[in-house]
Amino acid sequence: MHRTQIYLQDALYDSLKVRSRSVGVSVSELIRRTLEKDIQKDPVADARAFFARLNPLESFAGVDSEDYVRAIRSKSRIVRSAEKA
Repeated sequence: MHRTQIYLQDALYDSLKVRSRSVGVSVSELIRRTLEKDIQKDPVADARAFFARLNPLESFAGVDSEDYVRAIRSKSRIVRSAEKA
């Protein structure tokens, strides 16, 4: 196990103390468990959720994002040269 030091806002630390008491573990154990859960999340699902929450700019409101990206990639000299190789 590795020892580290972090700085937390007072309100966050107070919340951690309350939660750790209710769960019956130390603050350190609660932090470890929480980090383990967060790290094990599916990054693809997280990315999809992130993009699902985004609102498009007004100028892109009627544009299909996947078609737009395909169009940009089709014009890319870098992508075309990689495909030839």
